[in-house]
Amino acid sequence: MNTRESKTQGQIGRRRYARSFSLAAVSLAAVLNVVLVSLLPPSLVAQEFSNQGNASTTLRFQHIELRGMQRIDEEAIRSQITIQSGISKRSDISQQIKSLYETGFFDQVSAGLERSTSGERVLVFSFSEKPVVRKVFIQGNMEIDEKDLVPVFDFEQRRFLDAAVIRHLIRQAKAFYQSRGFFRADFDYSIAPVGDNQVDVTFQVTEGKRLKIRSVTFRGLSQIEESDLRDVMQTSRYKWWNSWLFGSGRLSEELLKNDRILIRQYFLNHGYLDGTVSEPSVEVQDDGIHISFDIEEGQVYSISAVSAKGDLIDGSVAATVEGVRLGIGDTFSSEAMRGDVFQITEKFSDRGYAFANVVPDTRINPSERTVEVVYQIDKGKQVSVDKVKIKGNTKTYDNVIRREIRLIEGETYSSKKLKRSEQLLRRLGYFEEVDISTDTIEGSDDQVDLTVNVREAATGTFSAGAGFSSGQGALFNARLSENNVFGSGKAITLNADLGAQRENFIFSYRDRRFRDSYWIFGTELSFTEREFIDFDRQINGGSLSLGYPLEEFFGEWSQDINFSMQYEYLEVEISNVDPADAAQFVIDSEGRSTASGITPQLFRNTINNPLNPTNGSRQRLSLELTGLGGTEEYYLFSFRNQFYRPLTSFENGTSVVLGWRTRFGYGETFDKNDQLPLFRRFFPGGINSVRGFQARTLGPKDADGNEYGGSKEVVNSLEIIFPVLTSAGLNGVLFHDIGQAFDDNQSLDFGALRQAYGFGVRWSSPMGPIRVEFGFPLDKEDGEDGMVTLFSFGAPL
Repeated sequence: MNTRESKTQGQIGRRRYARSFSLAAVSLAAVLNVVLVSLLPPSLVAQEFSNQGNASTTLRFQHIELRGMQRIDEEAIRSQITIQSGISKRSDISQQIKSLYETGFFDQVSAGLERSTSGERVLVFSFSEKPVVRKVFIQGNMEIDEKDLVPVFDFEQRRFLDAAVIRHLIRQAKAFYQSRGFFRADFDYSIAPVGDNQVDVTFQVTEGKRLKIRSVTFRGLSQIEESDLRDVMQTSRYKWWNSWLFGSGRLSEELLKNDRILIRQYFLNHGYLDGTVSEPSVEVQDDGIHISFDIEEGQVYSISAVSAKGDLIDGSVAATVEGVRLGIGDTFSSEAMRGDVFQITEKFSDRGYAFANVVPDTRINPSERTVEVVYQIDKGKQVSVDKVKIKGNTKTYDNVIRREIRLIEGETYSSKKLKRSEQLLRRLGYFEEVDISTDTIEGSDDQVDLTVNVREAATGTFSAGAGFSSGQGALFNARLSENNVFGSGKAITLNADLGAQRENFIFSYRDRRFRDSYWIFGTELSFTEREFIDFDRQINGGSLSLGYPLEEFFGEWSQDINFSMQYEYLEVEISNVDPADAAQFVIDSEGRSTASGITPQLFRNTINNPLNPTNGSRQRLSLELTGLGGTEEYYLFSFRNQFYRPLTSFENGTSVVLGWRTRFGYGETFDKNDQLPLFRRFFPGGINSVRGFQARTLGPKDADGNEYGGSKEVVNSLEIIFPVLTSAGLNGVLFHDIGQAFDDNQSLDFGALRQAYGFGVRWSSPMGPIRVEFGFPLDKEDGEDGMVTLFSFGAPL
């Protein structure tokens, strides 16, 4: 044995000796406590309870007395005592001693009968309290800062010394060190009495060398790709380019044990019913950790038959198994089979059988390598809804939640309506979490209660932007909105654009369930003023809108589609035109005009979360028609589409999401000789348009470079949204945008669309979503920036 090894073993021996000595001292203190408690006055006679004697013997006593407690409240212990003065069996008193010991506060509990000076018999419970942990010290840590270890070795305040808790803390610390790459970290502890039945606990850390996983290999594979198995594992090799960010490439024994289960599950999901996987082999070499598994794949099993027994849908096997994923000839998959069990269960629960039980019976034929799946079904009793309970809402009124629930009290239970209710509540954007549970009612087998649990989100948002350009000077935009005013479900928005050359104020109000009906009511007031180099523009006006969900008329096929009709009146003034600099179109637009018209609109929305969408789509189709008393006569067609789909999902519930946004607009006057009014023209660019270009800088310009907007617009955006730091709600985004606006006399020219790409981060902060994105034009022209920084504090859409 070398000197270093000898010293290390000597140190460990001394620590263990100190720990043993300390435990012995603590135990001796506890024994002395018991001895002191048992030293009773000569006039008292004690009778200890032990395993001796008949358990059924009855004992008489007039009082119960507690002794030996120093820190534990006497009333708290008395509340745990179930026997009463009078007559008790010896066995009941023994059971009482056991239950008091199991509270975890005491090293020893005993009981005895004594006779007081007055001659009464007293049942005395004597206690020896466990020592209290006064302080916790950590020694030996060199690589990990002590502030990071304090929560790991944390005893609850004034916690009693408990060996089981110490073992738990050491296991916790080992897992923590392994997550930081210290696979061989070792731990010991010592206990030092400090008087007054208190102790200090010192944890000694031997960190060892930080190790990285260099390889994960599988021996025995012939049909399965190694990469497929690595993809299902939580343990992965160290990668210099992302392991530092995601904390991967470090070995955790707990995760590695679970990886073996995940590999086995992969076999069952891909038909390898005979597949086996060995315990992982972990080899530590000079360059790091190498992990290997021994695999036996076996043969792939396929489905030979799918049927059902017991209670059937409409008495038909075909109707019961219709739509299941597993069919004859398919490769067996336990995951698909679980999904089929859920699907069949849903069919019954949608008919009111909330507790239908579907059990798959797999009949395996090893010689043919086939599996016959038979679903054994017991539908149980049909149930109805008794009560709908709302929990977790501190701001939102109950009726705002209740009106979205598609199941009413007394109605037959339906899982489809239950899922629809959860979907509608999430779509409101008022809640971070929504869960509707089905609760049984004691004494009833044909009724259930629904409990709607919500966790409210920040419904107010604020977005702001600032910039400077030679044409517009300093600019500031602020948008303040509240989607759930005082918990009423109503929404208000106040938008302000302030700058050296612009002032815009827009106020809008929307009630999506007017007086708890299905009618949608909205109104908007706007006061806008803009100073351009060659003219000023002022627009004042307002609108009223009324809508209704088509589902209430046409049923399920029109779900999520709303129809609305809006009336709008605007007063427009173009003034201070400089004929020397303004385009001819602007010169011709000088003066006052009014626009009075209606806009029919169809709106469909299936997006799961308006603030952080990961699935669903949203479409808006509208046609503005003016000429109802105003001086302007035009029509403006608009279509907008937003689409989100998860590309891949992770164990923690996050996903990599594909986002696709499209915007198309086309406007024209009823008199073909006129041009679309200036105030209705399109100006692409900015954070919700073609990123890589400043807001309102794309579109037609005159010869001097003055923008006057287009009558037609096409904008298309593709995004990949991915999690960066899930615990903090931080996502990354990569994007490619393309778009442009075209003049009245121009056709849509897709070859002339401007392009930009970029990246950014999105943070779901407690105050609302925050976006910071950087755009780079692919076809930069003279005078344009090579990079544009865009910022938004508010909704990411």
